[in-house]
Amino acid sequence: MGFDIFAAGSGHFHYQMDGCIDQGTVDFVQLLAALQSMEPTRAGAAQAAAEYATPSAGITDVMGALAYREGIHNLNNAVSFLAMCSGSSDGWISLSSTNKHVLWVDTVRFARYNFSPGDDPGTEFFHTIRHALEDTNMNNWGVILKLGEVIARYSNSIDDNARPILNISITR
Repeated sequence: MGFDIFAAGSGHFHYQMDGCIDQGTVDFVQLLAALQSMEPTRAGAAQAAAEYATPSAGITDVMGALAYREGIHNLNNAVSFLAMCSGSSDGWISLSSTNKHVLWVDTVRFARYNFSPGDDPGTEFFHTIRHALEDTNMNNWGVILKLGEVIARYSNSIDDNARPILNISITR
């Protein structure tokens, strides 16, 4: 089962993609631990990926772990770059997560990350969106990787003096 993503932000930013692939479920506790232990070097990312994969894992498991690690790193960097904008103290990233059901009411959750003076904006963003994604069964690698892509595209599209305001909607 896939998901659709739509994003709109200040500076005339627009992104939409339907039929994105879910991939495997994310353990947010493990993900947050990996984020906090990551060193800002390629060797640090490789070491963290090796720790993520089990010692008996095959090369495909290690390569998958490296890909996920790079996705987490991309999302962390994208949120951190937005936090460096001069107008970020008044900016935010909002997330709407919807899981549609045929026989009962849809599950909808909202989360809003306000840029504030913290030490690690990427980890703070994960803490903010965690429950919204878990409650709507969107806690999977496909969503995490696509969020990283969308926020990175937005970060690359706005001016350093801008006020980052980004609204993201994910629907399954």
